[in-house]
Amino acid sequence: MTIVPPAVAHSRTALPIAARATGPYIYDDDGNDYLDGSSGVLNVNVGHSHPAVLRAVEKQLRQLTFVHRSQFRNQQAVELTSRLLRIVPGAAAVEYTNSGSEANECALRLAFACQHRRGAARRTVILSEQPSYHGMTAAALSITGSPGKRDPSVEPLLGPTGERVLVRPKPGRRRATHEEWATALLAAGPSKVAAVVVEPLGGASSGASPIDAETMQWLRRETRNHGIVLIADEVMSGFGRTGKWWAGDHSNIAPDILTSGKGLTGGYTSLAVTVVAESIAAAIGEPLGPIALGHTMSANPLACATANAVLDVIEGEQLLGNAATAGERLAAALTTLCERFPDLLSDQSGIGLMRALHIDPGQPADTNKRILAAAKVNGLVLCASGIDPTTQSVLVAPPLNSTPEVIDELAVRLARTLTAITESRA
Repeated sequence: MTIVPPAVAHSRTALPIAARATGPYIYDDDGNDYLDGSSGVLNVNVGHSHPAVLRAVEKQLRQLTFVHRSQFRNQQAVELTSRLLRIVPGAAAVEYTNSGSEANECALRLAFACQHRRGAARRTVILSEQPSYHGMTAAALSITGSPGKRDPSVEPLLGPTGERVLVRPKPGRRRATHEEWATALLAAGPSKVAAVVVEPLGGASSGASPIDAETMQWLRRETRNHGIVLIADEVMSGFGRTGKWWAGDHSNIAPDILTSGKGLTGGYTSLAVTVVAESIAAAIGEPLGPIALGHTMSANPLACATANAVLDVIEGEQLLGNAATAGERLAAALTTLCERFPDLLSDQSGIGLMRALHIDPGQPADTNKRILAAAKVNGLVLCASGIDPTTQSVLVAPPLNSTPEVIDELAVRLARTLTAITESRA
């Protein structure tokens, strides 16, 4: 590998230009290689330029790239829907969008429609968590517990603030427990709450911090008892990232609505899904499409063919099991780095191949961004995460087909990165 000297790297005003990518590596136009330690932004789940996915995309390009769902069905969407209904617990229907933001927007629409059809139109409150990230479209942003995403200029788009309740953990904790959720639910009034939205495994806001199984099971029980729709945002954590299809599987719960995207098409094209349980579909009692979002490109044949190819790779190469095994190796490596750099790092968290290194709360607020810059110099791509000193972190999430050698190389480049950070402060 050709290493760009730090002085040269920091003098650049622009990002390097990516020229090509294969497997877990990206190459810039100067010939430098970068290990993709964050799978893009946790979407390149089967690596770059996977031959099987490229073949499927090329084949579909030559056959059919677009028909609108109001004019035709397409076989790729039919097949993909059937597969999703098999792998999502309790699923009865699938709505397609183009991004995770849109998938969560769709989920909120369906939750309100469900409550309206049940005769509970006065249920207008949504409970979500801080920290959390659910998207940048208006409704999705309104339930996002990430202050940095909420520019004051967009507040008029987000609706009455009293209708969106953010559940906050106790100081020093990264995720709320069932006690905090119970307090918020009681304060809002269970009969006024339409939906609870939760990330079973936190992403960019909390640094791959999982909600504990007891809290997740409590939320499932209480929402069912009170007629509240439980929405699980698995946009980042879904499709095998945690060693199971869904992060919620680790708590043995099935939500009423599940949203996901990113890894579904492996970074090869855009597609996201909102998967609805039978109880919600039955309550609405009519085709969901007119209530959900109607984007032009939703469920187009090319995107669905890509998703089917990615799922073929995940299943055929047994990548759920590999994510679990490689995740254990990665966790051990990250724990060792925490022990090696105790003044810089506090601990590591996550499940499977969705993990994070947490910055010591006493470090400056921009430490995670400094690590990202140093990592780039050392041929490693990572993602910053966190919204405050408790959650400031760096996401480490290589592709699901990472080999032991890739995990070890990632750890070497990360160690060089952390050494550079500590030496620059000496």
